[in-house]
Amino acid sequence: TEIAKLDSLEAGKPNLHALFVDCEVLIEQFRHFAALARSTDEGRIVPTGDEKHVFTRREPYGVVGAISAWNFPAMFVAWKLGPALATGNTVVLKPSERATLSSLEVARVCDRVLPPGTVNVVTGLGEDVGAAMTAHDDIDKLSLTGSHASGVATLESAAQTITPTSLELGGKSPNIVFPDADLEQAILGTIVSIFFNSGQQCTAGSRLYLHREIREEFLDLLESAIDNLGVGDPLAPTTDVGPMIDHTHQSSVREFVDDAVADGATLCAGGENDAVGDDLEGAPFVQPTVLTDVGDDDPVGCEEVFGPVLSVFEWSDRDDVLRRANDTSYGLAAGVWTEDLSTAHEFAAELEAGTVWINTYNDLFDPAPHGGYKESGTGRELAEEALDDYSQVKTVKVNLGGVPKMG
Repeated sequence: TEIAKLDSLEAGKPNLHALFVDCEVLIEQFRHFAALARSTDEGRIVPTGDEKHVFTRREPYGVVGAISAWNFPAMFVAWKLGPALATGNTVVLKPSERATLSSLEVARVCDRVLPPGTVNVVTGLGEDVGAAMTAHDDIDKLSLTGSHASGVATLESAAQTITPTSLELGGKSPNIVFPDADLEQAILGTIVSIFFNSGQQCTAGSRLYLHREIREEFLDLLESAIDNLGVGDPLAPTTDVGPMIDHTHQSSVREFVDDAVADGATLCAGGENDAVGDDLEGAPFVQPTVLTDVGDDDPVGCEEVFGPVLSVFEWSDRDDVLRRANDTSYGLAAGVWTEDLSTAHEFAAELEAGTVWINTYNDLFDPAPHGGYKESGTGRELAEEALDDYSQVKTVKVNLGGVPKMG
């Protein structure tokens, strides 16, 4: 509960979300990789003849530099510490300067049960401390969760020392609703996809594609559902949507909305800064916002807003909506809503995204790999596949008495 409260106080997360989502995933990640740690050094036997024995072994890199983001401060620490420690590495963790407290608390817990120096934390600005980490000769492996710009800067720096790097970056994820979808379920999924964590999530389903036949009904129901969301104090149990991380980010999100409306988009819901209650006046809130009449190439429709702003598009042709959904430099996630599982699986196979949710969204509770296509990142987290990112494979070949073969 202390870790959840720290995330609420520092990052504005609704406390119940921090407790039952972020902290729950944190715990499950540590448990999952603790179980995998028993076999992480196991390689495989390579089939050969009788004259030699060939096998592989998995070995740690050494020191992992883990740079985390501010939108899920505690949870992202577990995403990185779990596989890094399970494969035998030590870690230097650099949490975001915008949300540091819960990461420090997780590190304190680790310090009580792990050998000294296993988990280390450095704090400070990304352009100073983060940049120093990515360029440091004694960092053997880098893992970053952050913005596209941070990912590019990290790769450029890591290239100077050829340091292996895995990245979890941004997204502009499509959510496609078919006319046969369960609308009640799809509306709940849409709300979770874009308004959870105030839209400050890399997987945010910020592009909603509604089939022409159900567009008006869906929007009416969606607006009613938004009216019932609690926006306000993150420590209040009735709060569904908390504030932005800070006023700078609030201004950035508001600018996307204002520019979109000025360019002809229709504001169907939200758009205001005010929270519920005079006691929160001046806090960096952005109300859950829905925009229609958005062009595919409009900034709000194709760039990552990282806030509670939903762009709605209409579609009628399956090939066309698939093309539009994939017409992005990002590829972190996608959602498909239909009762026809054949259609769902066809789209899941064609969507260019690391995760495709069918009739659900933002489900990260299973130990399944998570990561991006295209410019949304490299490598995978959350599951056994993450072990490959935090370890090196060595091949050992033993001559058993035959004439050595060389070349």
